[in-house]
Amino acid sequence: MRIRSFVGAVCGALALSALVAPAAQAEESPITFSSIAINSGQPLVVGTGTPRTFRVYYNVHHTHKLYFTEATLYAGGFDAWSARSRPVADASCRDLSATVARCVQSLAIDPKTFVGNGVAGTWHVYLKAVDSDHNVVGKGGLYPTTVKRASVLAYTTAGPEPVVKGQTLTVTGKLTHADWNTQTYVGQSGKAVELQFRPDGGSYRVVKTVQTGSGGALKATVTASVDGAWRWAYKGDSTTGGAIAVGDAVDVKE
Repeated sequence: MRIRSFVGAVCGALALSALVAPAAQAEESPITFSSIAINSGQPLVVGTGTPRTFRVYYNVHHTHKLYFTEATLYAGGFDAWSARSRPVADASCRDLSATVARCVQSLAIDPKTFVGNGVAGTWHVYLKAVDSDHNVVGKGGLYPTTVKRASVLAYTTAGPEPVVKGQTLTVTGKLTHADWNTQTYVGQSGKAVELQFRPDGGSYRVVKTVQTGSGGALKATVTASVDGAWRWAYKGDSTTGGAIAVGDAVDVKE
């Protein structure tokens, strides 16, 4: 079954009104929802300028023929949201049985519409459906999902190069985060970032953890021992996504 675009036009007014004040779902509701999934359960990381697109998957259980359905992801309280997604396309559904449809809808989160960085954190899903018997059901507060600000570790520089074994090697870098107030990437001090090393033919391991300085600057000194690559890695936090820099290979002379 395909929910076509003209259906969305017919139900547009109902969709808008239900988004502002969702209909109460009765105990014996003819329409219910289940099995919601977004981004394999991983946070949605949003940068600046360019909208982040994603898909919402969900089941609609219906007594009568399903006529229309849609999904919205929003921040804040449902009756006082501070940010929300916009549809990229109408929901598309396929029948799992005579009374259950599996639906998917493409949505976009546009950082240019955000009121600030405060909307980072937990968002929720709102689902709505209309059946052929004119039942309209909207349900908010579903499937808590984390929306995070994107981080960037733009570079790793290790020097001097080449370096003599046993000498001091200085590794620098910079951590920035998406600032939704200015739609730019800005550095922040006091963030814990790992300095990692991979010897030639080996795997990366953590050497030390460094706190970012002013403007997100990173700097660490280590003793050169063997050939390999150095890089910075940031794990992120509850409102900011992680990032890994490209490694810088260093040749160590005996």
